[in-house]
Amino acid sequence: MNRNFAAAVHSYIRFPFTESHSSDILLNISYISITNILTTRNGLFMKRRIISLLLCLLLLCGFFCTEALASTDWPDELYLESDAGIVMDADTGIVLFGKNIHDTYAPASITKVLTALIVLERCSLDETVTFSYNAVHNVEANSTSAGYETGDRASVKDCLYALLLKSANESGNALAEHVAGSIEDFADLMNERARELGCEDSHFNNPSGLNDENHYVSAYDMALITRAAFENEIFSKIVATTYYKLPPSKNNPEGLGISPGNRMVKRNFPDQYRPDVIGGKTGYTSIALNTLVIGAQQGDTKLVTVVLHSRSTQYKDTKRLLDFGFSNFQSVRIADYDQTFSSIGDDLKIAGLPTSTDQVLSINPDSRIILPKTADISETTISLDYEVPLSAPEGTIGCVNYQLGERPVGQAYLTFKDSLPTLNETLPDELLEVNPASMAPAQDAESVPAADPGDTAGRMRSMPEEPAESGPAPQEADEKAASRSVRDLFSISIPFQSVIFKALIAVLALVLANYFILNTIKKNRAREEAALLERRRRRAERLREAGISEAEFDLMMQEKRQAAAYDKQKNRAGSGRAKK
Repeated sequence: MNRNFAAAVHSYIRFPFTESHSSDILLNISYISITNILTTRNGLFMKRRIISLLLCLLLLCGFFCTEALASTDWPDELYLESDAGIVMDADTGIVLFGKNIHDTYAPASITKVLTALIVLERCSLDETVTFSYNAVHNVEANSTSAGYETGDRASVKDCLYALLLKSANESGNALAEHVAGSIEDFADLMNERARELGCEDSHFNNPSGLNDENHYVSAYDMALITRAAFENEIFSKIVATTYYKLPPSKNNPEGLGISPGNRMVKRNFPDQYRPDVIGGKTGYTSIALNTLVIGAQQGDTKLVTVVLHSRSTQYKDTKRLLDFGFSNFQSVRIADYDQTFSSIGDDLKIAGLPTSTDQVLSINPDSRIILPKTADISETTISLDYEVPLSAPEGTIGCVNYQLGERPVGQAYLTFKDSLPTLNETLPDELLEVNPASMAPAQDAESVPAADPGDTAGRMRSMPEEPAESGPAPQEADEKAASRSVRDLFSISIPFQSVIFKALIAVLALVLANYFILNTIKKNRAREEAALLERRRRRAERLREAGISEAEFDLMMQEKRQAAAYDKQKNRAGSGRAKK
């Protein structure tokens, strides 16, 4: 067995396996392992046959011995009277139920949720806002107002309370002018921010939601906006407030007490009040009819609801959406139930570099997924995706996606922290044995093992290299690496049943293995070459992002190898003198 076997296994991200996910990952490892073993030139024929049999047996038993899964049906029995509505999990953005979620309607004053979000992201609360004539009078007749007049001055904080509790349209205009200089320019900011949040159906033309044929939203887009707003603590605090006293103004020299229009946070409306509701925003125009957005939480589960174009059933439909969500679904913290990724910070290795001290990759331990209460996390499937969304945190290089059947139920982000270890760290033997010349693009890709194009380890390191002179003999290194890889692979715990069943599987494994290998060797060679080029390109890209050139990296590795070789010689010399 040669180094290609060990390289094939170590080229994958090394996660701790669980029974629920071992079959998916074992499929990838077994495929490359079998191919590399059987194409080895210096291995014994019988050893190749035995190992290929065992690997196939492990793979097939992983599938046939899996227990029957519980139902993965997604609850969907809910009736809404409003024309459009949605309930979304606030942590993951997963839609739990929706009706006409991509149809567009006039939003009315729930528009102010996006206005408030932009203001909170761009202003401090103690900034002073001056009300212009345009801000005060560019509103519809008899629309809601906090009584501000031209020339009045108020803090951003007071304007936000007037905007979200009193639904004051002049406050929205004044804030828009304060942030962007004009209402028109602020509308551009609104559309830009909506696109950043993933909105594709909506368009905004003013900060208050006044009737305009070019001002419309979908329930799905409004849920994305409301979800982002509730992630802001100040927004959540404002919409949860049941009473606020505005400072004096020209029309209100004694100040003005205001309370929200949202009855779901007000105890004096027992038919609509809910203790699990954090807050929300109401809206109404003759065109939009009644609209309502709400954020609520029970335990660890947080939900966002949107109701559009309702004929006075907005509270009834919102209650139905919340009851549906909390009764049928639960938010699950991944690290509490799935050990596959919970200790990634400790167990992840790239080119043999442990990341337990200065982590190269990390996964958010508080990442969550949303599941029906009848389902279990063991029923989910996972995949690694290196197409990073724009909304991902800075430094993200990949996503771990969870699915229940065909439905996505959440994701966690892999983030890039420290690009390289410091020079005074001890590097593993696998890296010290790398030939500096081979860090540059090679001409011969024949001996390079196949790898998944999405392989993170392959992105960060070079291909398997020849041992340096100071390292162990090539044959010894091959046998040691292969032995370690086989031991790691066979440590996966997969249940076996009867002796007869294992014998049948062994025969089937031999037949399938030979057929599979003969038909994939040619494809594998082409894949090897493509993977080699792609990993070299991505490695260079990651080094550039870390601010280190390939030449600098090669020099660092060469210095480490020279230092290691010097230390070994020094130790040998010291041992020789001690014996004398």
